[in-house]
Formats: sequence, structure tokens, C-alpha cells
Amino acid sequence: MLVKAAMIEYLLASRGERVTLVGDPDTTIEHICRYQHQQAKENTLSVSNAPSKAKAPRRKGSAILHWEDANGEDDSLFDLIEATYEVVRQIDAWETALLHALLSGCTFSELLNLGRKLFSCPIAYFDRNLIVLAASDDYWNDVWGVSQTAKESSHTQLPASRAAELVEDIDYLRAAEEQQGFYYENAWHRIYYGINTFDDGEYLARLVFALPEGASALHQGEELLAQRFHELLCDLHMRFTVNADVTSSRNNALHAMAKSAILDGNVSHSKMVETLSSYGWSIDDNYIVVRLVFFEGVHWDSVSAYLCEVLEREMSASCAFSSDNQIVWLANLSKSAIRKETPDQTLERFIKSLVTVLRDYACKAGIGNPFRDFGQARARYLETALALEFGQIRNPHHWYHRFGDYTLDYLLAKCCEDLSPSQVCHPALARLIEHDRVHGTEFARTLVRYLRCSQNTTHAARELFIHRTSFMRRMDQIKALVNIDFSDSNTVLHLLLSARLMEID
Repeated sequence: MLVKAAMIEYLLASRGERVTLVGDPDTTIEHICRYQHQQAKENTLSVSNAPSKAKAPRRKGSAILHWEDANGEDDSLFDLIEATYEVVRQIDAWETALLHALLSGCTFSELLNLGRKLFSCPIAYFDRNLIVLAASDDYWNDVWGVSQTAKESSHTQLPASRAAELVEDIDYLRAAEEQQGFYYENAWHRIYYGINTFDDGEYLARLVFALPEGASALHQGEELLAQRFHELLCDLHMRFTVNADVTSSRNNALHAMAKSAILDGNVSHSKMVETLSSYGWSIDDNYIVVRLVFFEGVHWDSVSAYLCEVLEREMSASCAFSSDNQIVWLANLSKSAIRKETPDQTLERFIKSLVTVLRDYACKAGIGNPFRDFGQARARYLETALALEFGQIRNPHHWYHRFGDYTLDYLLAKCCEDLSPSQVCHPALARLIEHDRVHGTEFARTLVRYLRCSQNTTHAARELFIHRTSFMRRMDQIKALVNIDFSDSNTVLHLLLSARLMEID
């Protein structure tokens, strides 16, 4: 291992020694010698027991270690040099133990416990799905507030409350793009040092150091040791994921088929039947598709797999997958139904589960209409986008939007794709609108209210806050201006649609 000057300073200081490093802290140490008032040699750490007489080296790649408590005598200097060598041997032994553990097929917990010996603060290693691959006992107890030992906690889900905090922490999510070691601060002003694990540019996991309260950074020497330790963790992670992918559930046959059917619509009927039946599902079960989007969508990729796991725990017979800064959730309501539960009750319970996730993880959802032919999955998925589009316009503060609530909005939008609302408006309503503009009357609004109240004059007058006689007088004036057959259902429908398009209340 390449031992750096800053590593030696850090470990000596952690033993309580009062030492100060001057020069290049990133110097690779090949030699240790006494300071002799001469220009320092490259890759050499000079030890001084007379700090007041020593000057910083001018040569890059060399450093001087000042022992502040030394008495300046030669005997003490030799003891100091020996103590420095002992720290170097400690670093070499630490790396040797880690390498031996790797060759012996160790677990994440075993490697982390070995690595923890040189670090001053709690450490944890968890993947992008927020599965704890390993964590020191003090990380579980002090940082997460969970009484659990590192041995018991390997490959377990992060505590739900802590996972929710991380999912809502924008700084944490953005940090998934960091290629080098980085610091970030949580909502409670605790500082963390993190190093990400990547595989061919894809974010996989993170090694995290929880700094003591009040600390703003690790010692540079501890950072360098952390980076070496992370390299070894990466080696283990690559071996582990080849043999036991912790996210394999995202890649099984059901998820793969559902993703292809929903996003592309190119799965054959026979393939649907074969895949669904292998999981105990039927092509004509009762299904529903949901699309979840996030306020900071570009940053949610780092935890999307974890959120898919959360959704699947909320509804047993379901599968969720991420795609383009969104999550698609397919649920089999027939298989999720509890005994003696009606389809409507199952759907209601599904919506309640969805709302819980939306509230906890600050996202919104578009919900398609339930369907009983899996071949409709692609079409129902398109409904979720329309539900979000129209729902965000009509009810922007709602957590979720159901396509069934906005079908009319969709139809009206289609009416005006090529023509303006005034072009498709019923001529009688258009004439009343113009009359109101010129004469200051409210004939258009009166007619619309009359139709919406199923041509009941008493109810319409009450909603307009006028006397029934006054309302009937208005209606007589309207009938004198325009010729409307109120018994013709098509005419009434055209008038009502026109009122919606022209935004008449």
C-alpha cells in the first residue's frame, strides 16, 4: 500500500500524540529519517523533535513531521522515529488483513469490521436500493438509533424512517453523481463524508462516514485511508453482484414482460399468458397501472429501485419498475384481494396504500382505469400520463389524479386540437355570449345553469340567487333571441359541451 504522510499524521494524532505535518500531505512515504536542517528528499518523511528550528520543505513530494511534546534530545528522536515506523506497519497490516479477507471470500460485514479499526467515526455501506450491505454497530446505534448489531443487520433494509429521510434529502440524491469523495449535510446539520461505488458509470452503492457532532471534515489522512478502503469494498461489491444481485427482483421474467408490454406494447398474447401463469396470474385478472413522478425527478434515479420495493410491499401482487425519471406500478387487484373483499374495496385499499407512499416520498401519481385484459396494459399506461396532465391543471394540489375523473377534459381537449372553442361552439350559445357582451346581460350563464339543473327552473333560479319569476322572465327573453329544441338530447349535449369549452360557469 502507498502510505501517505497525512495518513501517518492522522493515526499518530488519533493515539493522542501532538504532531504537526508541514509540506506535502499527499507525499508517498518510502523513507523516514531525522530532520537535519537540509533540503528534504523526495518521498521522505523527516521527523523533528525541535519544531521551532524546523522549516517547511521546499521540495514537493516531501514532508516534515513535528513532534510538539518532544524535548529535543536524540534519544527521544529515535523513539519518535520508531513510533512513526510503527504507524506505517499498522497501515500495512490493516491493508494485508483486508486483502486476505477478500481472498478468503469474506462478507461485507466482515470486511467493514476490519476496515473500521482505523477510522474515527461510524461507517456504513448501503446500495442504491437503500439495502444495508454493512454498517458498524455504532452507525446503527448512534446514527440510525436502532439497537442492532452489524452481524445481524447485513443485507437488511434501511430503517423505514431513515430511508424516508434520505429519499427526501435532495443533497443526498444529487450526490449520486459525485465521482470523488464528497461531504453533505442532512436536515439536522450533521456532516457526512461519502464515496460512491460505480460500475461502468452506473451508481451502485455508497460508503458513508458519519462525522462527530460539530465536525466539518475528516482529517486528510483519514480521507486517504477511506478511499483505499472503498477500493477494496468495490472489489467485493463487483464479486457479490455477479453472484447474488440484490436487485435481481427488478430483472425477473414478470418485471421484464410487464415493462415491455406497458412501455412498448410489443409482447405477444401467448408470451403474456405464459409469463403471467408462471406467477399464478391470469391474463383476465383485474389490473391497474399507476405512473409516479417526482418533484426533483432527475435526482430520483439513485433511490428508484428502493421505492419500487416499497410499492411492492404495500400491495403484495404487484410489480414496479423505473423508467425515465418515473416509476410505473402494475397491481393485480384480483390476486391482492383479501378474502370476502369486493373489487371496489380492493381498489379503495390500493388507493390508500398509494397515498401513503405519495405523502411519505413527496411524489404525485396518475392512475389509469382498472382493466380486465392484460393486453390493455399499454393503453391504460397512456391514461396515467393524461390523468397527470389534466389533473395538474384542474387540481394541482392533489397527490394523485385518476383518469376517470378527467375523461371529459380529455374529450374537450380533443375537440379543439384543430379548431378553436368558438368554432365548435353551438350557434345559439355563441349568440347569447355576444348579446351579453354588448348589453351587459347574463343570458348565456342563465341558459347553462338551466341545462345543468336538468331544466328545473326552481333549482336553477336558486343557484343563480334570483327569484323564480325573474329567472322565467330571462328564459322567455332567451327563447325570443335563439331557437333551441330543449327536448333534443344532442342539442342539449352540444350546448353543455360548448359551455365547458367557452368556460361558462
